[in-house]
Amino acid sequence: MGIKYLRASQDASGRSISVASQRDEGDEFFDEFDIVDAGEFCDNNQSASMYATEVREDYERALEVLRSGRANLLWTFDPSRAQRDLEVYVRLRRICIEMGAFWAYGGRIYDMTDPADRKATARDALDAEGASDTLSGHVRRGVRKRARDGKHAGPVPYGYSRRFDPTTGESLGQVIDWSQAKVVRRIVGWCLDGKALSWIARQLNEAGVPCARDRRWDVRLVRALAAERQHEHEWQRLLARLTPEDAAAAQALVLRVADGESPKELARELNRDGVPYIVASSWDETKVRNIALSKPAAGIRVHQRKPVVVKTTDESGETVLAPVKAQWPAIIKADERTELVARFAGQGQKATRDGSRAKHFWSGIARCGVCEAGVGPREKTDIGPIYRCPAGHVRRSRVLLDAWLLDQAMTQLERSDAAKLFRLDVQVGNSAASAEEARVLRAELEGWKADAIAGRVSRSSFIDIEAGLLERIAKAERAAERAALPPVLATVIGPDARKAFAALDRTAQREVLRAIMRPRIHRSTRRLKGRLDTDTIDPGLLFTEPDPVDDGQLAQAA
Repeated sequence: MGIKYLRASQDASGRSISVASQRDEGDEFFDEFDIVDAGEFCDNNQSASMYATEVREDYERALEVLRSGRANLLWTFDPSRAQRDLEVYVRLRRICIEMGAFWAYGGRIYDMTDPADRKATARDALDAEGASDTLSGHVRRGVRKRARDGKHAGPVPYGYSRRFDPTTGESLGQVIDWSQAKVVRRIVGWCLDGKALSWIARQLNEAGVPCARDRRWDVRLVRALAAERQHEHEWQRLLARLTPEDAAAAQALVLRVADGESPKELARELNRDGVPYIVASSWDETKVRNIALSKPAAGIRVHQRKPVVVKTTDESGETVLAPVKAQWPAIIKADERTELVARFAGQGQKATRDGSRAKHFWSGIARCGVCEAGVGPREKTDIGPIYRCPAGHVRRSRVLLDAWLLDQAMTQLERSDAAKLFRLDVQVGNSAASAEEARVLRAELEGWKADAIAGRVSRSSFIDIEAGLLERIAKAERAAERAALPPVLATVIGPDARKAFAALDRTAQREVLRAIMRPRIHRSTRRLKGRLDTDTIDPGLLFTEPDPVDDGQLAQAA
């Protein structure tokens, strides 16, 4: 008795054309050798290489049938249908030897207890893995080239749609989906106005705006639904929340999964047929923040979750890394995204609470010198309103601390060289590109260190190389910091800084303070009535001296 295993790596249409051809070939083979057909297993549109990320569920079922003895022959169209990974081949060979089973492909039946057949199948398995490696290398090079060329790849980002050639089906590029782009612009505008992310999410939900990729199926959702069916109480609660039509669709789907159909193929089929996911998702703070900081919507090409950069020459003639030009129009302006990145940097979701509800200058910005937690306001205490860390390590009068730290900030902003101090008088590149340049240079430095340890580079040469790289790394990191500064900072520097600062709303004032200071409040053993123990407070000034290495650039700018 024999079983057939069918597999195709790519069948994006879901029509199973390649698998159907394999089935016909298998039927002819079984007829020719008079083999009783004990069943068929199929993993369509799934990889079998060592680079595969998904388990081939039907292949596992086929091996289980061989291991149980319910069949003693496995047929595949060719060796690569079963695997493109030697470890997987060894596993199949071991099962066949232990159970006295056979493997058939290419018009032949191989007996794994025969050394000659083992040698032949091992050679074919090695060739299949080598072909997979070659193909994977070609694919990776193609993906990198598309990234360097600024062409789109991966899922369609929110705010866009794809155009396709009606004849060849090839993509003609990415264009703006204006209905979604309007939502992106509303989110960005609200964020720039200081609205809380929770408030934005509530507005979108109340207006009935669909989420990004809302009501689309994927393999995770199908599997989660099937898993939910295993718990009767939870399953009935889910069905009670659905419409009768959605409940019937959910019941039918879990039955198909139980019958052995692939969750991945079911998800493709449902999306292709336009069947919406049974439970509509809603906007939340994370989704709003992701849209506001979307790199694709800002015209930034991303590869492996990082902006793609290329080497170019800046105004001073030095080689630097700059982001590639994406081949689609941006919805979010570069300066808008830079400001939003600066607002959200290092704050996570708590940045959403810095909107109209932020009443105090230093809550969440000043930190406890003991536990590093952000201090918060307390109203009624024995010394009046205070700032206090959550654990109670430190506390200070809010009035006195506000006055002293604000004076430290204004002194910085009023400096005659404030523009040079904060690097606002030199044109700034993309923050992400500068950070990526620093990362690449640090990796290069680690390589030189390894060469020096191995004796491939002399000690004196390494010292010279290290000094040059460290200087370039520092410059790239400073550029990244400058690019993340909020644009409002440029409006409050100079002799009228106090007046300009006072004219801002509290949200903008906090953005300025957060950009230039990170105060630390340490424990104090002195109890000073009506006075502040400033010796135990570090104002945490982030910029103390102008960077001397950019004097040439300043002269050029002047």
